[in-house]
Amino acid sequence: TFTPFDENLSIDPTQIEAQASWMNQTGVKYAFVSGTTGESVKLTLAERYSQAEAWLNIAPKYGLECIIHVGDESIDNARAMAAHAEKHGATAFAAMPPSFFKPSSTEALAHYMASVASAAPTLPFLYYHIPSMTGVAFPDGMFGFVQEMDKANVNNFIGVKYTGLYTFPGFMDATKILNYKHGKYQVLCGRDEMMLEALAAGITGFVGSQYNFIGDFYNMIRNAWKSNNITLARELQMTAINMIEAWSDVPSGVNGCKNVFNCATGSAVPKVGDARLPSMPITDDAKSTLKTNVETWCKSSTYASETLLCQSM
Repeated sequence: TFTPFDENLSIDPTQIEAQASWMNQTGVKYAFVSGTTGESVKLTLAERYSQAEAWLNIAPKYGLECIIHVGDESIDNARAMAAHAEKHGATAFAAMPPSFFKPSSTEALAHYMASVASAAPTLPFLYYHIPSMTGVAFPDGMFGFVQEMDKANVNNFIGVKYTGLYTFPGFMDATKILNYKHGKYQVLCGRDEMMLEALAAGITGFVGSQYNFIGDFYNMIRNAWKSNNITLARELQMTAINMIEAWSDVPSGVNGCKNVFNCATGSAVPKVGDARLPSMPITDDAKSTLKTNVETWCKSSTYASETLLCQSM
């Protein structure tokens, strides 16, 4: 979920209910709170506590469950946020690794994550693998990490949110995890634009940025796959990839994805604001270009035009 900011780039908690309502209307069932899309480690510890509580308070009203991201450069902060998530009724929690003092191996990573997981022993725990941002990756892949966690008997560890599917060993790694010990561990796909490939690999859970605003479109892909209409599923996936192209025209360093929401004007649209530094603020010209691109996307297919986003432009 996007962290909603006001004009002063302070968290605007009044928008969280609008976000929850939007997700409910578009068929999204889980809120992954304060992850990469939510600008996670840009937030203070107090902000992450308050945002977790706000989501956990409002989620039941809209039929949502919450996974709270607790990854932090400080292991004590990560453990404290894990305990907080457990106390306030989260469904699960996840953590990405420290990215300055990096673990040296999957064994070291497993020791670190076992400590984080133990701070909330009653909640399912996911490791958040996003090497494009953290730089944490090893030759034995996430399968090696899963084996280390299994060896350490981390009872609440349930699998990996895998956003490193572009990098070796990628889908081969994910397949090894899914087949390990008769499917004991899950893999969640962290790449929106690879939903079809993930479904073909047997992955059923998805966490990504675009589900904030076009979760209904991605559910069309899932339904086409489930109906064995592969041609339609492929066409829909290509259209979803084109949505990513819609924000490629914004200047380097600008969070175009978050500003997609800011192109829509309907009364039900959450006001999520711009992104914090070091993301660059979007200019009026860039926002105008983005709005034109999103409007073009909405007209690109009947399926796109049916989304709540396009109906709110």
